[in-house]
Amino acid sequence: MTHADRPVHRLPQPVHRAGALWGVFALLLTVGSAVATPLTDHQQLRELASAHALSQAERSAPDGARLRAEAARLDPRLRLPACAVTPETFDPPGRRGGANISVGVRCMSGAEWTLYVPVRVEMRAAVLVLGNAAGRGETLRADHLRLEEHDVAQLNGGWMTSPDEAVGMMLRRPLRPGQVITREALEAPRLVRRGQRVAVIAGVGGIAVRSEGEALADAAAGERVRVRNLRSRQIVEGLVDERGQVLAGR
Repeated sequence: MTHADRPVHRLPQPVHRAGALWGVFALLLTVGSAVATPLTDHQQLRELASAHALSQAERSAPDGARLRAEAARLDPRLRLPACAVTPETFDPPGRRGGANISVGVRCMSGAEWTLYVPVRVEMRAAVLVLGNAAGRGETLRADHLRLEEHDVAQLNGGWMTSPDEAVGMMLRRPLRPGQVITREALEAPRLVRRGQRVAVIAGVGGIAVRSEGEALADAAAGERVRVRNLRSRQIVEGLVDERGQVLAGR
């Protein structure tokens, strides 16, 4: 028998077989762990966050508003252990309203985790808009105004739903037709102007004493203003009433 004809005896390879067996064992452990540890359903988390956002939006929504909230889809790689009870929702610290908010969802039973879910809120309502262009300092009339539906969740608050809230108010800045009118854009009309002569009413011992003075600043009803008495040159301070009089000492 030649050397080439000799049978070849291959030695067993225990190291490789052991590695293969360990890989199978690890796979079984992984599968078993996945089966033994149920995970939180992402859809449940989205529904909880959306319901919380709607509940919060209802508190500030005007009558007749149409509300909608939709939570963002969560990263499919997110694997949270299932909670023993329904996870609770909460407002994160410093939360502000708006169209895009964050809702906290947490589990405190069985597993402990906290998640912040982005939610898009829509709040459609009829609010006041400007019907005709108006400039800064112009006093609004009823024919300046109309109601128009907008998503007020995208506004920074201060929107109005009745013309009565804006009629007689003065614009702080120019507005374009169709632009939403907010309270921040309005101010009370100035009943007293700097340099204007005004009546000053002072109460002395139950008797009203009337004098004439010169206003040293602009002021609206309910605001305080300094006035120089035209005879004594003395400066007094008082509250402007609805008729433009200054009630000294108030």
